[in-house]
Amino acid sequence: MFMLHKRLKHIKMRLKEWNKKYFGNIFAEKKSVENKMQKINQAMITKGFDRDKNNLVEKHHQEWKNLCKQEEIFWRQKSRVQWLKEGECNTRFLHRATMVNRSHNKIALIKKEDGQLLQSHEDIEVVLVQHFREIA
Repeated sequence: MFMLHKRLKHIKMRLKEWNKKYFGNIFAEKKSVENKMQKINQAMITKGFDRDKNNLVEKHHQEWKNLCKQEEIFWRQKSRVQWLKEGECNTRFLHRATMVNRSHNKIALIKKEDGQLLQSHEDIEVVLVQHFREIA
């Protein structure tokens, strides 16, 4: 058991090194790229348009989009870890997540074709049934 624990610690250390080498700090890198784009844009505003600077801004923008994608993946993975930690049993976290999902799936307000807003469950039901009968 001691050897397994020791090996897992070693793997953890190596994975952290790999992460820093290939990904670094996504948030700091994203902020750095944003600052670079802002400085170049400010220079173009004060000195006028420059095609080379514009190409550099486009390059930085693409890099920024890639970092945003990495950040999104990071948060998605982080949320799954949180769910795995807290979501196994009937916890407040799981209940809150379920309630949020339900609220996103609820139709609370609907606008008729004439612009009238309907909020009651019965009115919304009538409009939806009528709409789907017309298209069927």
